[in-house]
This record gives sequence, C-alpha cells and structure tokens, in this order.
Amino acid sequence: MKQVGSDVNNDVGIKNLDEDHQAIFNYIDQLQDLVNEPKNHGYAIAIIERLVAFFLAHVINEEQQLQQYLPTNIVAAHILLHQSELDILDESIRTLTMNLTSKNIQTIADKLNYEFKNHIYRYDRNIIQKLIKIKSSRH
Repeated sequence: MKQVGSDVNNDVGIKNLDEDHQAIFNYIDQLQDLVNEPKNHGYAIAIIERLVAFFLAHVINEEQQLQQYLPTNIVAAHILLHQSELDILDESIRTLTMNLTSKNIQTIADKLNYEFKNHIYRYDRNIIQKLIKIKSSRH
C-alpha cells in the first residue's frame, strides 16, 4: 500500500518514512490476526511493545526531517500528534495487561488502525507534500 504517491521515488528520506508508515500497519495487522486466536493472545502485548519501540525510532527520524525544512509551528503540532499516539499505545498496553481478551484486542486494533490512518493520510500526506515541494525548490 503506497502511502504518499509516486512523487517520492527520488527522495530516500521520504521513501523511508513511507516504508515506516507501512510497517506501522503491519504491526496493527499482526495484532488483528490474534483476535480469534485465544491461545496466542499473550503475544498482543509484545506486538504493541515492538510497535512502540519502532514508532519511537520513526518519530525521531521524521521529526528531525521536518525540523530541517518546515516552520516550527507545523513541527510542534506534529510532535503533539505523535505524543497523543504514544499515549494511546501506552494505554493499550495497560488495558491488555489488566484484561487480555479478544474484545480488547479487537478494540485496540481498530483504534490504532483508525488513529494511524487518520494521521498518515490526513496529516503526514500534507506534510510530506510540503517537504517534497521545499526540497525540490532547493535543488
């Protein structure tokens, strides 16, 4: 699933962000796959923990790139969005630690899928288009 479009084909940094976004959905898909496998529910917390670690690395990389090219107010708003997503991930781990059920795994997978689709398709797509425009104007 291509996240931002064909205009990223020559920008390695943006391509890497796009690949990271796909990886986030792969973690959510792994979580979704566990819903109907009660014997494997114990893996749900580990999947979210790996997603948190991956997401933190992604956020650092993405925010560094944004800070190089975009106005501070845009970057600051994006940092707040990342923080809210980390809060959702932390709450997901707490929820599953207290009550590891198919229903909770499904609810969390749905919530994460909604949150990250909204983030990537609504906010990141716009920001990446701005990055592409700025980077191409500097070359």
